[in-house]
Amino acid sequence: MQRDYTYASLSQSSREELEELSLRLVHRLVPEESMNELFTFEHDESESEDKLQEAQFDAMLRMNAIALSELPALFSESDNQQQNIERMQRLLLWHFYAVSFHLERAIPLQTHCNHVEIIVKQSPQNALEWVTTLTDLLRQYAQIAQNS
Repeated sequence: MQRDYTYASLSQSSREELEELSLRLVHRLVPEESMNELFTFEHDESESEDKLQEAQFDAMLRMNAIALSELPALFSESDNQQQNIERMQRLLLWHFYAVSFHLERAIPLQTHCNHVEIIVKQSPQNALEWVTTLTDLLRQYAQIAQNS
């Protein structure tokens, strides 16, 4: 049986293994040219540490959105297309949570997985919609962390 990357699966997996799998998937889905463009910053974006950090966060958000938006094409000829897309969405959303934004410091994995299941049920269809969804997710997590 394949991993489904739900809470039970993620909580039983090693972080190193999840990082390796999710990084390989991101690099497969986001072309090198796009990565270079996302992570090349203008002078005004790197004038101060705060501006640079903001530009890096924006780039990571967009990178994750692009990767998530490319999943349907990756599995377009798969026998279990929807199941595979959902599994990989969960893995990439874990990557967003743990690797890109280190949110596990403020948000429990169970809380993250609960939010992911809502997103997976009605997932965005393109990168722009994913940017909006991921931005909203970050806002929700900031509110949760603030109330804790």
